[in-house]
Amino acid sequence: MKLSEAVANNTYTISSLDCSNSSIINRFFALGLYPGVKIKLLQNTPYKICSLGGSKVAISDNIAEMIYVQP
Repeated sequence: MKLSEAVANNTYTISSLDCSNSSIINRFFALGLYPGVKIKLLQNTPYKICSLGGSKVAISDNIAEMIYVQP
């Protein structure tokens, strides 16, 4: 499922990133968003607020569409 479809207060594992733009992929990696990472969705609106690796990250809906997660 896409991160944009995920339910708040649940923890997921990033399974893949669906993006061909290398600058966006580099931004994902800089934020610690890559396959295998555990991510907890704290808030759905107005932005996705996620916790990973001891930090919090705000993710727009457009970017959340590119991140695939599994429970």
